[in-house]
Amino acid sequence: MGITSGTGFPTARKEFGIHSITAVNRTTEVPYGTAEILGDCTVNFAASSVDLIGGSSFYPRATEITEINSEITFNLKTFPDWVWEVFMGASVSTTAASATNGTIGVATNEKGTSVVAATGILAQPTLKTDEQANLKTTDYLVVCAAATTVDVYAVSSLQFARGTDLFFDTDTLKITSSPLTIVQDTAVEIPGTGIELTGGAGVIAMTVGDVALFSCAPPHTGISDIDIGQSGIVFPQHELYLYGKERGSGEKALVRCYKAQAVSGMSYPFSQSDFAQSDITVKLLIDSARNKVATFRFIDVP
Repeated sequence: MGITSGTGFPTARKEFGIHSITAVNRTTEVPYGTAEILGDCTVNFAASSVDLIGGSSFYPRATEITEINSEITFNLKTFPDWVWEVFMGASVSTTAASATNGTIGVATNEKGTSVVAATGILAQPTLKTDEQANLKTTDYLVVCAAATTVDVYAVSSLQFARGTDLFFDTDTLKITSSPLTIVQDTAVEIPGTGIELTGGAGVIAMTVGDVALFSCAPPHTGISDIDIGQSGIVFPQHELYLYGKERGSGEKALVRCYKAQAVSGMSYPFSQSDFAQSDITVKLLIDSARNKVATFRFIDVP
């Protein structure tokens, strides 16, 4: 006799596409973040086995599964800060939005010690009054040309057309046509950049060839600096949630993975006229406390 009541059994389950992945901290149970721009995603439980073969038979007489390689692979097309932390073990530091004045970085000595010093320039280059429109995204190198003068070089021409046009003066990327004179406790403009360098409190006496570096970002809504390869790197174990797209029928497919760890590393391609994307592989480990690796949930609709 058949079942005469109940919800029925879905015999034609049809999954279509991926909506998001979300990583959750296993210690705090608070999400690291989510990513919703994805390509293909596959949850894989590929098994390896060993066969018993012997005698004159070409066919196995018995077989047993020896291991299951549980993993998820997905094509990532968005790279929020948490992705670098979870999938690359990176360290992320952020700078708050500065929508009016931008952010001019602290100058640090890259070669020698005399450029950023009491007898050189102050460590903090400053915005010249009302010159925000001339700020350009680049790194600047301040090179001592004589005991009291410096030349300035720009690493990239990316925004040379922003505000006042800027040009390379030499093929070594110098942007000052003549050296800037550094005067004690006095600001001097780097022409066309919106930035001033200020002399230190001591008698100016730098060493020729010494170099300092600082960065500049025009008005922005936030900056992320992501350090890769630091000592003590950790790829954190995390929970991983997958949400498939909701079909036109209303059907939904969800996966919760209880203990995941990235194992593939990550690439970040600067492709010609294309968006960056990277394939990521995450191993799914057994959670001993829950005694399971993952849970699939399929939601059907009336």
